[in-house]
Amino acid sequence: MGEIQDRLEAQLRTQPGPFLFVGAGFSRRFAELPNWEGLLRNFADLTNHQYEYFLGIAGGKLPKVATQIAEEFYEVWWNAPEYEVSRQQNIPNIEQQDSPLKIEVSRFIRDAVESSSVPESLEEEWDLLQKSTIDGVITTNYDSLLSKAFPEFENYIGQDELLFADTQGIAEIYMIHGSANAPESLVITQDDYDEFDKRNTYLAAKLLTFFVEHPVIFLGYSLGDGNIQAILSAIVAGLRDKNVGKLQQRLIFVEWVPEAEPEIQDTVILVNEVSIPITRVRVSDFIDVFRALGKKERAISAKLVRLLKEQIYEIICSNDPRGRLHAYMDIDSENAKDWSIVFGVGAKVAIKGIVGLTRAEAFAAVVSGSVNEFPSDEVLTQLIDHIPKAQWYPVYMFLRDAGKLDVKGKILASADVSENIRARADKNRDALLMKFKRRRKVKFSKLEDDHGWEWVLTNALQLPSYTDDIDGFQQFLAANSSVATSSRWMTQYGKAVVAYDYLKFGLLL
Repeated sequence: MGEIQDRLEAQLRTQPGPFLFVGAGFSRRFAELPNWEGLLRNFADLTNHQYEYFLGIAGGKLPKVATQIAEEFYEVWWNAPEYEVSRQQNIPNIEQQDSPLKIEVSRFIRDAVESSSVPESLEEEWDLLQKSTIDGVITTNYDSLLSKAFPEFENYIGQDELLFADTQGIAEIYMIHGSANAPESLVITQDDYDEFDKRNTYLAAKLLTFFVEHPVIFLGYSLGDGNIQAILSAIVAGLRDKNVGKLQQRLIFVEWVPEAEPEIQDTVILVNEVSIPITRVRVSDFIDVFRALGKKERAISAKLVRLLKEQIYEIICSNDPRGRLHAYMDIDSENAKDWSIVFGVGAKVAIKGIVGLTRAEAFAAVVSGSVNEFPSDEVLTQLIDHIPKAQWYPVYMFLRDAGKLDVKGKILASADVSENIRARADKNRDALLMKFKRRRKVKFSKLEDDHGWEWVLTNALQLPSYTDDIDGFQQFLAANSSVATSSRWMTQYGKAVVAYDYLKFGLLL
């Protein structure tokens, strides 16, 4: 371990789970997306003037540059033949003069993310990021990269969703400048920024809890970034000078500098003439930072913590449990004091018994990777060992979690595994391996777009021949989980889960 990893591990060990605050540098690094100025240059080229023309009119202010480009691009979009399809699809969505620009910026970003892949040199970083133990993400980026990194996190788009939704503060991504999946949510022009700044005090109040209760790690920003300065200014105003010290050890700025010598130091930054204590980290890659984040242990997954918080909140607010609370003895009994009260997912599973786990629940566990929800050894011995051999059923996640697989996905010779389990693992693997010969690296979403979801499920066992996009596979299964209980599609969905189970937990793609 290096100095950066050692120091960050020690600093984070005794604190709650961290939040990531992510800027454009992150998307440039992992998907080669342009920064804000680069994005505006691209769209200036689609008008009759070059970028510097707009920059001069706007006095160098990028929100004003975006406003000027939006005005000229409006005519281009309505008349240019290359936007005919886009016009037909989006005419009902034209609400402002800047709508066409936001629609095409969103499409540009979605297409760029879809066609990109993490550079081979950064695959280790990306893998470590996905294994990070964090409570949530705040970002000013428009793209979906963070959703790919943390697919189980709930997304909140724009100020309105963050301010008025029942957020739980864990396993959530807050896209405070909007999302390319909702073009009108983008904060890009001067009017957008004026409206954003007008309500920034309310946003800062919502974020203040995260800043004083969690470490916040800034990635992809410079210390002088205007977005960060604005957020910190509002937070400083909310804390008042005498309470700024509460941010000690909470704010960690990670700067990526090619060829830089790793460096970490405690320092201060000046915001509105107030000195804010920060930890400043300078790295040439993020490996040690993400390794430190992965070392923090959590008893149960962030997704499950969020689910529990959400349901408790709903029960309290509505006073209507609707079957969510289960009493298995009279709470007023004189013997009740000798019983433990267990609340949460595990309580019902324990009473219900592993043998009562349905296929749909097992599929959902594999798709979500929720190995902590069910004791894997017991699932193998009490359930899967007794499933009819003809039934398609996932097994590799439970074998992997129980420590019974080697690095190549083979069951260890020394593992205490029944012949039935070994035979099932062989069956699942063999049904797929024969299809691997002509594997092509096609994005999973392209398969679905080209052929439709029914074709995808019908050809479930052949999917590894077409793609090794494991994240896209997981997202498809999660989005189509409702068919797991359909009499028509259950078997095919089961085959798809079996394919995903082997790729994800057997081969460790």
